[in-house]
Amino acid sequence: MNRRGAALLVTGAVAVCAALAGCGGGGGEAAAPSSEVVVPAVAKDAALAAKLPAEVRSAGVLRVAMDETYPPFESVQAGKVVGLDPDLANAIGGVLGVRVEFVNTSFDAIIPSLTSNKVDLAMSSIGDTKERERTVDLVTYYWNGTLVLVKTGNPAQLKADQVCGARVGVIRGSLQQTSFLPSQAAKCAGAGKQAATVEVYQNGPQAQLALQSGRIDGVMEDAPPLLAVAAQQKDVFETAGPFFRNPNPGGVAFPKGSKLVEPVHEAIGVLIKNGTYRTILKKWNLEKIAIDKSEINGAQS
Repeated sequence: MNRRGAALLVTGAVAVCAALAGCGGGGGEAAAPSSEVVVPAVAKDAALAAKLPAEVRSAGVLRVAMDETYPPFESVQAGKVVGLDPDLANAIGGVLGVRVEFVNTSFDAIIPSLTSNKVDLAMSSIGDTKERERTVDLVTYYWNGTLVLVKTGNPAQLKADQVCGARVGVIRGSLQQTSFLPSQAAKCAGAGKQAATVEVYQNGPQAQLALQSGRIDGVMEDAPPLLAVAAQQKDVFETAGPFFRNPNPGGVAFPKGSKLVEPVHEAIGVLIKNGTYRTILKKWNLEKIAIDKSEINGAQS
């Protein structure tokens, strides 16, 4: 899933798990990080810290919105927010010399919380799209992919790229809701088939519960959290491929025109250069979603 690579087609859950290795934890619980990986402390970059807006420097804190129900990106363990995004946010804060405060926010409320200036930025597996760039600015830091979570045995015989006629759950505001399923609907119509019935949920655990109870046939979502759920509950769930790369990278989101964009972008560049970025990805078994260079508003579609 390197941002320069072609889409990786994998048909089995085991093969996909090997490709992403994001298979610890699930549901609303924390995914298990690699116990052998230690993320080193990062030094403050005085020049970058000086670029922060005066009000942020004065407060000494960055307010970061994230939906804390999305392992391995973010979840709560023993009262603490853990995952890729919290670790990376804290590292960014370290480079900029400020503390990070996490604000639990449902995914569909993240962009409104940015546009109303309730938070300074957001990190919650947010896809960078041209449509979103009209409202917020984004700084890229990974490139993800999509699968479908189904009951063990895949009774509806779903494939991630073929869900015509099925009842499919998605997270409100996700790329799967706004881009993937509408695209598949057009293909279904062209083949003379009924489009999928889309059921929208606030978060992954809600969608998984609906799948387990038989109200839907599958959950279409980013691959890492689905792999985590399938690994933890093998007797209940499995994933269906083919795994396909999301059409756009994921990024840190900001209110449009925020003066935080440049310093955070440069801080991510520092973390990529000094190896901290890849160490954090390795800790959460997510090396395959790494990018080589961060971009501001890097959407391709």
